Amino acid sequence: MLLNLLYLAIFCTASSSSLSTRNVPVTIDTNKVINIVDNRFLSYTIDTSTYKWKNFIDFSSPRLRTLMSQLSPAVLRVGGTAADVLVYNETSNKRNAIVTKDNITALVDVTKSTNTRLIFDLNQQLRNGTEWDSTNAEKLIKFCSKMNYCNSMDWELGNEPESYRKNNRQVLTAQQIGDGYVKLNSLLRSDHNCQNSFIVGPALGRFIKPKLQKLFSSFVDITGSFLKAATIHHYYFAGPSATKETYMNASYFADLPNLIGKALSLIKASKYPGVPLWFSETSTGYGSGTANVSDRFVSGFLWLEKLGISAARGAKVVCRQILYRGNYALIDGKLNPNPDYWFSWIHKMLVGQKVFAVNLTGLPTPPTTRVYAHCANTARSSYGPGAVTVFALNVDTTTTSFLAFSGPFANQSYDSYLLEPGDPGDVLSKSVNLNGQTLTMPSDVAMPEIVPIGHPAGAAFALLPATMAFLVFPDAKIPLCH
Repeated sequence: MLLNLLYLAIFCTASSSSLSTRNVPVTIDTNKVINIVDNRFLSYTIDTSTYKWKNFIDFSSPRLRTLMSQLSPAVLRVGGTAADVLVYNETSNKRNAIVTKDNITALVDVTKSTNTRLIFDLNQQLRNGTEWDSTNAEKLIKFCSKMNYCNSMDWELGNEPESYRKNNRQVLTAQQIGDGYVKLNSLLRSDHNCQNSFIVGPALGRFIKPKLQKLFSSFVDITGSFLKAATIHHYYFAGPSATKETYMNASYFADLPNLIGKALSLIKASKYPGVPLWFSETSTGYGSGTANVSDRFVSGFLWLEKLGISAARGAKVVCRQILYRGNYALIDGKLNPNPDYWFSWIHKMLVGQKVFAVNLTGLPTPPTTRVYAHCANTARSSYGPGAVTVFALNVDTTTTSFLAFSGPFANQSYDSYLLEPGDPGDVLSKSVNLNGQTLTMPSDVAMPEIVPIGHPAGAAFALLPATMAFLVFPDAKIPLCH
């Protein structure tokens, strides 16, 4: 009875708070899994510029470790533009980012203690003529081998090579980039303690240009025999010039599917068609995001959309730029979760690895409501085998979308987790309400309890304007989710 009353309250709120409503039939095809993402699918980064500007993070902080553990299992990629001025354990100058033995030890310690896998991006611009000069990397690998760190860390070489000319660095061909990776692979395989470390690359951005697609294809042909994943980067727009309206512009929803499709088609046409596709760096707006926007509720629409479409179109891992510092950080300077952290946390708990196709009707063009479906995460949640998680977002600011499920879900009760701005109606809110309760950490070592609202079988879900939601069908009994 109580659950029905709660549902009625949400229904009434939807009717009164929005100017219009829209019926959105939802069909989920649970007869076929369209992708199985890596168990570290939702991951994140730290920028190498941390070591250039010495803005070090206190990895010993219990609060930070709690927040990292709650996003596990994950990959922590340490990389970025400054990776190509990074040197290990050498004398500093104004252009160099310096990483020391203590820095490496701190990274390995925090990742091991939080069930996170470290990927460290090496300097590709250390050159001996046309060849990669691996001398400095060898010193780092030797240290990691001696300390038995290689079991906990993996490698990338260089960052966004298409930008080398713009950044006044040596421009490299696909063959030169690939040869550097072959050399790195040889170094690791020749070291008994590091031979199981894996390699990803080439960390390519602006992928849509034909010249870069050719570079990508050639790189996979050269390195695919040992490459753990082919990595690309993606941002929707320039962060510094964006506004909150940019973050809610549904036309950006069409951007990523084409990029993923092209990258996967190039991999499929290569000598190594089975190489997985990862985003080793991605966020909403490049250039550190948008001040007072990227760290607000509104940023979550494109972030959840990116997670949904990446999984649905075939990517295996998505590394969010950035964990700490920067307008688009998941965690603020005082180690408080920004809204995108909370969205990531809920996703991590409820969303599993197997992905289903979803079909929506009744929407405008471009569609302002997006819906994605996975098997539920039974390892992190209380839901059992056969359960299905759906997550949805509505960027329409005036229209409530009533999601009506068909097929096996038409007669199923479900739990909902509605995400709204902590300041009602303000998408620039820095806080998030889940089913009416503001999400906050009760202590440095604890996370809030989240309580779903139950809905009766056959009830449409009212996705309010400018909100997001996760829905779980606990008794769906989908065979592919067992």
